[in-house]
Amino acid sequence: MTQTTIYTFKIDDFTPESMPFGRLVEYYSEIKKMLGVAESLHLVDVVESSHGSAFKIDRNHESALTKRLMELAEGTAPQQASRARDFINLMLREDGTSASFYDSRGANIIAFPGKRAETSEQVRVRGAANFVGELYHIAGTKDDAKVRISTDAYGVVFCTTSKDIAKALRDFLFEEVKVSGRGMWVKEDSGKWNIDNFVITDFAPVTRESLRESVNRLRNMNIDWPDDPLGKIIEIEERNGTAS
Repeated sequence: MTQTTIYTFKIDDFTPESMPFGRLVEYYSEIKKMLGVAESLHLVDVVESSHGSAFKIDRNHESALTKRLMELAEGTAPQQASRARDFINLMLREDGTSASFYDSRGANIIAFPGKRAETSEQVRVRGAANFVGELYHIAGTKDDAKVRISTDAYGVVFCTTSKDIAKALRDFLFEEVKVSGRGMWVKEDSGKWNIDNFVITDFAPVTRESLRESVNRLRNMNIDWPDDPLGKIIEIEERNGTAS
């Protein structure tokens, strides 16, 4: 093995004895997606005082990892990596804890505030909402279904819905959908609004089409367009006495 550098992912409030193995595997899965260098990353130690997983990165792949960490810090990382980072933070909030990802010098490269983020929230308002995002996870429980949607505006949104809606959503897994329902709007100190505890009551698939495709679709509707549509609009406004 070539020379390596160590990075540690430390989860607060847990020890190797108290951390459920299944949950730990979920964290590892998201770390893999976030860093993108899984084949060159090696688990070499577990810190006893909390649950800290120490990884070594092969020296000849460290530049790729450094680049990814910079992209995450600058907000230019690939969607899958950013989504994984946000998902780790949401998992930590679910587990009531926080975490950090630091290097051999002790520098905290990625902070995961988790539960600490709740202390900085200024406003929490429950209300109706709708948003568009990629549906990428559906899991059933005894009483309902859990859904995860990745959005550009709010990151990963954790949702619940009825089993009937979940069954219908399965046909659109890994596609963009528009969901409607009610959730908790949360305003942070930064002024950013996020959605939490969202309950999906309705949805619709989203069709992406180019401008040319839209124009062709309108043409195929056989609509009797006026020769001068702008002039027609002005004429209508003048008849109503609203021409400017």
